[in-house]
Amino acid sequence: MIVDKIVPAYDFQILGPLQVRVEGITLALPARHPRMLLAVLLLHNGEVVPEGRLLEQVWGHGVGSTIALRTAVSRLRSWLRDKAAAVAEIEHVGGGYRLRLPDRFLDAARFRAALASDVETAGGDPHQRLAALVGALELWHGSVLDGFPEGVREESAIRALEDEHATCVQRLATLAISVQMPELVLPRARALARARPFDEPLHTRLIELHAACGRPAEALMEYERLRTRLAEELGVAPSADAQSAYLSVLNQDLPSPGGFERPSGIGRGHQVVPRQTPPDIADFTGRAKAVAVLLDHLDGVLDDSTRTTALVAAITGPAGAGKTAVAVHIAHRLMSAYTDGQLYADLRGGASTPESPIRVLGRFLRALGVAKNAVPDDPAERTALYRSLVSGRRMLVILDDAADEAQVRPLLPGSPACAVLITGRTRLVGVGGARIVEVDRFDTDHAIQLLSAIVGHERVTAEPDAAAELVRLCDRLPLAVRICGARLAARPYWPIADLVALLRDEHRRLDELSVADLAVRDGLVQSHARLRKDVRQTLTRLARLGRVEFTTGTVAAVCGLDHSAAVDHLGILVEARFVSVVDTGQAGRFHYRVDDLVRLFVLHPS
Repeated sequence: MIVDKIVPAYDFQILGPLQVRVEGITLALPARHPRMLLAVLLLHNGEVVPEGRLLEQVWGHGVGSTIALRTAVSRLRSWLRDKAAAVAEIEHVGGGYRLRLPDRFLDAARFRAALASDVETAGGDPHQRLAALVGALELWHGSVLDGFPEGVREESAIRALEDEHATCVQRLATLAISVQMPELVLPRARALARARPFDEPLHTRLIELHAACGRPAEALMEYERLRTRLAEELGVAPSADAQSAYLSVLNQDLPSPGGFERPSGIGRGHQVVPRQTPPDIADFTGRAKAVAVLLDHLDGVLDDSTRTTALVAAITGPAGAGKTAVAVHIAHRLMSAYTDGQLYADLRGGASTPESPIRVLGRFLRALGVAKNAVPDDPAERTALYRSLVSGRRMLVILDDAADEAQVRPLLPGSPACAVLITGRTRLVGVGGARIVEVDRFDTDHAIQLLSAIVGHERVTAEPDAAAELVRLCDRLPLAVRICGARLAARPYWPIADLVALLRDEHRRLDELSVADLAVRDGLVQSHARLRKDVRQTLTRLARLGRVEFTTGTVAAVCGLDHSAAVDHLGILVEARFVSVVDTGQAGRFHYRVDDLVRLFVLHPS
């Protein structure tokens, strides 16, 4: 069937704003109550609508009266007699009213006839069916009775019409894909899907339309938005039909229509399994408690089927404490748990210009098999595509040296099968659900154990006092101990005591704590540059106090600050790892000290 495009002499329209056209001319509608009465009667054309229901719809609950209804009916009859006497009449039947209008003069009736005809000709010529359904949809100019009060728009008859509208779009989408004309339906399907956010069949057809138009990234984004909306609002997963459409896009099962070239590189029948974790450290030392806590937390991906979010753990500590080493070691220990791959990114949070999340997303997408020309430019689209690609996969994402929560959030997967391991110098408390583990300087035994692993046990036991002093001069910082170990390993004939003698010179110590591309000073420079100018001035004054403990009152007195400013400055310095909390003292008074290497950096900047 092809819908007759000839406009009828009388055209009553409810598929959008209420309009009445005669010979193509739009008529002025009657006053408010007769107009609303006409709308309700048109919705139920040919049916008897009880008086009580009309009163409720037109005037509201408990407001109208039988006299007011009869007056409105009389005025509407007069209007119809003047404008459409030949085709429309209102009858009083029992306890209600009925509008008699031939179906060919009502757009909703013509739409339903076209939809019913398509069902009858389901095996017919798809191009003719396509034309008929396009004609049926052209009758729609908005939502049913657009602009009318909610009392009217809550009618079940309106909901039924709008459901049929969605059904028509879905049928048309399926037909358009079959005849390789998906672009014909895509704009209409997209607009209707926005108005029906929980209509899964409609959104599923939209996913298929995007894919058939050669837009796999948008198809995957549409699925991700649907999945997130259903999980957050209804607590359910997408239907099997929606999941099947999503997997078809990943596996490129949908045929590419003529005239559309699909970007290559998204799901070629198999999943790319990235293995980006850096090599583990052969002489990894200590951190047994931190490792145990992290393994226990991140292994939960295999145990908890009720969890709805990705597992997140964060390792925090000062520059040079070995946060990256712990993260890499954990990642290797979890290889068997996260069998679908591991993604790694250095976010350079300590640098003056941290890494942009959108750049990281681009690298992640390419690592997941997306061709460069298929990576979306829009940040939100990149995030949605990334989350779609890792959805349902057991993947571990390592985000090393994060600057703040804003840098991390776009990189968090949405799938509960994934886990994220973050390192950073600040505590990322704004990342919801993160298990935060602190790593600080080694104790003396572990520092000596690391030195022994690098230079050899015999060499350390031959000079135990020198080894103990060396790790003390390194402030038991793992990076500093590793640098000294590397320098000693490069000179097997060099006594430990000789290096200790060099380190005793406070003016030269930071210069000596450097080898190859490792330098303690680099991390301190980066962190120091991120401090406010007034906080840097406070740190300088505190460093000049020497190796002493102090309280908030001391800071206020020495730096000329009031109490609240002293608390603020100390909080920033503790968070930046320039100042350590020694103990709580008495009566709740915290004690602090400037760390030795920090003190030398501030007093001897170069």
